[in-house]
Amino acid sequence: CIVYSSMDFISAPRIQIAILDFGSQYSHLIARRVRELNVFCELHSCLSTAEELTLNKSICGIILSGGPSSVYDSESPHLHSTVWEYIEKNKIPVLGICYGMQEMAQHFGGVVSPSTDREFGRASVQVYAETKLEFASVDIDLFHGVSDKEESTEIVMWMSHGDKVSSLPAGFSKIAATTNSDHAAIADSSRRLYGLQFHPEVTHSGSAGKALLRNFVVNIC
Repeated sequence: CIVYSSMDFISAPRIQIAILDFGSQYSHLIARRVRELNVFCELHSCLSTAEELTLNKSICGIILSGGPSSVYDSESPHLHSTVWEYIEKNKIPVLGICYGMQEMAQHFGGVVSPSTDREFGRASVQVYAETKLEFASVDIDLFHGVSDKEESTEIVMWMSHGDKVSSLPAGFSKIAATTNSDHAAIADSSRRLYGLQFHPEVTHSGSAGKALLRNFVVNIC
C-alpha cells in the first residue's frame, strides 16, 4: 500500500487497507496500528458486499479481524461471497487474525475445531525457516525482521482463542506453531494469503507484532 504523508490524505485517491470486523475487541486497535504506519484504512462490517467495500475507494489489502464466534457454528458471521470473489479476481493480499484466519482456512477447505485447551495470554510462538524439511517451502516475508530464515526462532505473542485450524486448506503451509496449536501462522504465498492465530496488534505482542503488521501492510500489500 501507499505510505502517505499528512498532506497526502487531503487529495490522494483513497487507496487503502480494508479491515473487516468480525466483532473483535481489538478491531479499532488494528486500525490504529495501520494508521501509525501512515497507511490509510477503514473499518467495515464483515458482512459488507464487494460493492459496498469498494465504493469510491481502491483496496490494496484486506485484514480479517478476530471475533468471539466459532466459524463452524450455524449463526457465525462469514465473509460475503462477493468479497471472496473480489479477492481472488484482483489478487488482493489478505491477513486473517485469529477468527479471521479460521474464516479464511474454512473458506478454502480447511478444518477448524475446538482446542483441547484454550490459549489466553502470552505464548511462545516458534517461527520456522523455509529451509526446515518438515515444512513446505514458502515465502515468509511476513516474518522479515522477526525470523532470521536460518533456523527456527521463537517470538512471544498474545493469544486469545478457543478454536484452532486443525487441517490446512490446499495450497497453504504452516509457518509457525505453539505447543497448543500446530498452525499458529499459515500462508499461501502464491496468492498472498496469510493467517495468524495470535494478535500482533496488541501491546503485549511488542515490536515483533508491529514488524509483522508492517511487513503485511507496507511490504506485501
